[in-house]
Amino acid sequence: MPVWYSGFGKPSQSSFKQCLADIQPLIIYLNGIFSYRFVIIPLLVTNKKKIKVVVCPRGMLQRGALAGKAMKKKIFLSALKISGLVKHVTWHATNEEEKDDIQRVFGKNSNVTIAKNIPKKPIASVQSPVKFAGRLRLVYLSLIAEKKNLKQIIELVAKATGNITLDIYGPVKDENYWKSCEQEINGSAGKIIYVGEVRPELVQETFAKYDASIILTKGENFGHALYESLSAGRPLITSHFTPWNSLEEKKAGWNLDISNDDSSLEKLQAIAGMDVDIFSQYCEGAYQLAMEYYRDASDIEGYKKMFDIEG
Repeated sequence: MPVWYSGFGKPSQSSFKQCLADIQPLIIYLNGIFSYRFVIIPLLVTNKKKIKVVVCPRGMLQRGALAGKAMKKKIFLSALKISGLVKHVTWHATNEEEKDDIQRVFGKNSNVTIAKNIPKKPIASVQSPVKFAGRLRLVYLSLIAEKKNLKQIIELVAKATGNITLDIYGPVKDENYWKSCEQEINGSAGKIIYVGEVRPELVQETFAKYDASIILTKGENFGHALYESLSAGRPLITSHFTPWNSLEEKKAGWNLDISNDDSSLEKLQAIAGMDVDIFSQYCEGAYQLAMEYYRDASDIEGYKKMFDIEG
């Protein structure tokens, strides 16, 4: 399968045209939506050509995700619709909710194929952490960017009473946002530390070192880090802007109302108060939820349909 790397320079229409001439693809897959270089330029170059284009928004069209830099995104999407560049694309949604998001923004007649993310296999068996009532060791493991809402997590942990700590892992993608996070970390009296990045093969192992993970994201169509926490048998604390909802009912974690700091803080402190017997039930529930998803995601019929593969 031919692969094109754009290198360190900025990809242009001419370089992308040369790529098409060299590779002559039947299908082009675009990951994301809010990018001039990696979405608009390919759409401009392939417009009216007999090349199938598949676009996956990756949760960027969720209401929560659209709330950040709302006016800029509204103008971008309006211009994209008016241009007609996405009139004939195939949209890749990873679940029904994302299909609804795509059709809400681009119209009910949008051609959407649902194909679930194919995730990493859950660990072989779950070993629950030694959880003491009154203590909660949290881990944030994700990109550091405004959409992931790390600053709110830091503020909640800093305000919490009792023995609640937070270790942060992940690459910094937004330096200005990270600086505002660092200011809050510096005032947390050592409860919060930044550890660094984690190699992909060590993600599940890293989650397993803590009691629970917390990612109060403003929007995810899947959330690989969220799934990998569950797949390591660690309950997930997240927002309502992901496919991983009703977590408490499933004893797999908790969905917080990120618009309400008081209720979120109250829930964190209630989780910290759990003893090992109760908490172990949530670890097992997290693992079972990941196993269910992994079994269902093995069905690749959606991908065959999307990429026009027979058999």
